[in-house]
Amino acid sequence: MSARIGLGMAAFPFASTRAFREWVELCEESDIDSIWQSDRLISPQPQLEAMSVMAALAGATERLKFGMSVVVLPLRDPLVLAMQCSTIDFLSDGRMLPAFGVGPEVAPEAGDDLEHLVGA
Repeated sequence: MSARIGLGMAAFPFASTRAFREWVELCEESDIDSIWQSDRLISPQPQLEAMSVMAALAGATERLKFGMSVVVLPLRDPLVLAMQCSTIDFLSDGRMLPAFGVGPEVAPEAGDDLEHLVGA
């Protein structure tokens, strides 16, 4: 089994959409196996909305796998999320790598009511 390399995009490090596309093309042409986008609504650094990035990657690549590290469930409607993930996975021929969780410190942007957010 060979090692696989994945790159994370925690913050938006690109000066332009062109720079983003060029970076994705470079990853597609190299030995990079996957690209991961952080799912945060509030961040000290500029941030792209993760599901939109997944849709863009599905259309811009043929080989790369991609995912969100990690989908913050309390921030998303579960039915809409299921439809988004299944659609993007279909359009990418099964290359989306979903990972789900409650987020760091229960995603502060979601509020403090943990029992309500996760059904605990």
